[in-house]
Amino acid sequence: MKYEEALKKPFTDLEKLAMGIILSLIPIVNFTIVQGFAMESSGLGKAKASKKMPEWGDWAYLFMKGLGATIVKFVYALPALVLLGAGVGIAVGRILSMMAPMLSTQTIEQMMASKIAMNEQIMQVLQQNWYLIAPAMFTAAPFMVFGLLFALLAAFLSPMAVLNYLSKRNFAAAFDFGVVTKKAFTTKYALAWITTLIVGLVLAALLANVPMIGAAVAVFLLSVISYTLYGQAFKETK
Repeated sequence: MKYEEALKKPFTDLEKLAMGIILSLIPIVNFTIVQGFAMESSGLGKAKASKKMPEWGDWAYLFMKGLGATIVKFVYALPALVLLGAGVGIAVGRILSMMAPMLSTQTIEQMMASKIAMNEQIMQVLQQNWYLIAPAMFTAAPFMVFGLLFALLAAFLSPMAVLNYLSKRNFAAAFDFGVVTKKAFTTKYALAWITTLIVGLVLAALLANVPMIGAAVAVFLLSVISYTLYGQAFKETK
């Protein structure tokens, strides 16, 4: 694994870097064209991966590849979203049902008249009866815990799913769970994934207070670095 090469890749061409940052500021473009460009940084489909970033060009190709990757990630995250949504819905429903007897008709009418007053009233009732929230949270806990576990699993597997789709040039390949799990549950990929996580945290800390473009810079740098590392792990795992 060439970690140093991956970390340096976004800075091998300042014009391409500037273009990536600008495009990362544009909604929709950032998770389609920019993601497609980052995927090309993986070097998959090429005889030899380059130390430099790919060219900005063939916009339709980058758009479709990036859009496909976004759909893959959403599908992988769907079980977690369903479980977390169910957990939140159960907790809120139980809390509201317990709060209902504590609120008079007059109070409810007053609350409906003003969102601010409603929020303050709800917070006051919750603070006074905080011990009643525990049963609701306990009921929702299994959904929340499994939802978080599935979210973590999706975050871990989806990059390899995206690269399998890119490598095979077949959208269905992203859901070939045998190949995806075989390539994901390896030491090389695990180290690449952890490295990406650390780099992301460092970039977030360094650029959090940079106005306007801080987030775009962090996202673009991390995208290129992460796909470069994931591409290496993908190619080195048979």
